[in-house]
Amino acid sequence: MRISSIECGRVLAILAVMTIHISPFSNPFDPSLWGDPLYLWLGGTINQLSRFAVPLFFLCAGYFLQPRLAAGNPMEVALRYCRPLLLLWLGWSLIYLLVPFNPVAAVQQGYLPAMAGQWQMQVGDLLNVWWVGGMIHLWFLPALMLAVLILALCQRVGLPQLALVAGVLLYLLALLGGSYGKPLLGGEWALLTRNGPFFSLLFVALGAYLRARKWRPDTRRSALLMATGLALYALEAVGLLHFAEVPLNRHDFLLGSLPWALGLFGLLLANPDWGKGRWLERQAPKVLGLYCLHMMLVVWLMIFGPQGKLVWWELLKVPALVACTLLGYRLLDMTPASRWLLRAR
Repeated sequence: MRISSIECGRVLAILAVMTIHISPFSNPFDPSLWGDPLYLWLGGTINQLSRFAVPLFFLCAGYFLQPRLAAGNPMEVALRYCRPLLLLWLGWSLIYLLVPFNPVAAVQQGYLPAMAGQWQMQVGDLLNVWWVGGMIHLWFLPALMLAVLILALCQRVGLPQLALVAGVLLYLLALLGGSYGKPLLGGEWALLTRNGPFFSLLFVALGAYLRARKWRPDTRRSALLMATGLALYALEAVGLLHFAEVPLNRHDFLLGSLPWALGLFGLLLANPDWGKGRWLERQAPKVLGLYCLHMMLVVWLMIFGPQGKLVWWELLKVPALVACTLLGYRLLDMTPASRWLLRAR
């Protein structure tokens, strides 16, 4: 089942993820470079406006998987769904652990000395590395797998809505240990609550619930819900910045993420022909492969791209990353490994 508007929404979501990771008007390695208040607000706003992406991915996963879970053995369906994702996660984790982020340094200094610092960054956090894998963005895959397996288990025991209840509780815990940790607990948990089922389960279970209820959203109400969610999200982010000094770009999700993503999802479902036949829709089969691949290009652009406080480069970073990732995808697609590493459908 392919819905043009949803396909286009997924492509816009992967572009938003790339924007988050390439960080226009901010520098994760030198925060003082763009430390002026204007650039802190600009970079933080761009980052946060892109945060619809992952909740939309999770909603789509639950929504389109639900008929298969309901029609057959849910655990068997879930395992078939998760098996290729597990192989993808393991394969890309291995690639990110073996390929030098700075190939020039690896040639000059030797492979093992150059990789020592890279490996420390990738696997040094023993508490969270098991939920993430070989590179920080790969957390999405185990989070999705765990959410699907929990949803299937609840379906198997005849309590599909239990997944939704568990998702709400885990989501609130994730906020308590994450974005709201500093004002409410005095600090965040060492466990990064974006990972695992804390963030993913609510959206995957909600997507499945809406499909089971044969949800029929309309444009006006969906747009209003999305605007309300975005306003709530902005209010939370500004409030946490003002009262608890939590940086804008700290937040992966907030309470407002739920109505924001749900409203956007409903808007896309209510207008299924949006983007039909356009370039965006044609890129949809590449989304998962682009997600896995793009972080290597992010690293290389940060290392080998123009350095310093250059406004023109900040404006070009996202288009440059998109172009490089599409080129990298095309080159990788020409190799026998494409079947395992890109998972294009």
